[in-house]
Amino acid sequence: MRTRGRSSAERAGRPAPRIVAFVAGTVTADVEGGREKSLRDMAFYDQVPSYQRVVSLAGARSAGELAVVGDEALVADAVRRYFDAGATEVVFTQTDLGSPEDQRRTFDVLGGLA
Repeated sequence: MRTRGRSSAERAGRPAPRIVAFVAGTVTADVEGGREKSLRDMAFYDQVPSYQRVVSLAGARSAGELAVVGDEALVADAVRRYFDAGATEVVFTQTDLGSPEDQRRTFDVLGGLA
């Protein structure tokens, strides 16, 4: 998929821009607990106009709903979707939505995708 930024850069003879997606998420078996923590920990984003727009465009009601919380396959698929949509880099944040073991599992999945 070609993004507007890339197409514009090509027409101008410039290098393609970096498109960085910051994605909150974690690998966990406790999806409900991770989802609840994401809603709590990310609630402050709901007051930021630029985030309100992102949340709205995604069809969600709050930023915490956008967190990727689930098993290894779900997280890997989410990363691939961001790249397929045009991201040049995907940075996972809020990886502490679960336990320290969940965070290790998250890093293992992400490292395996590198």
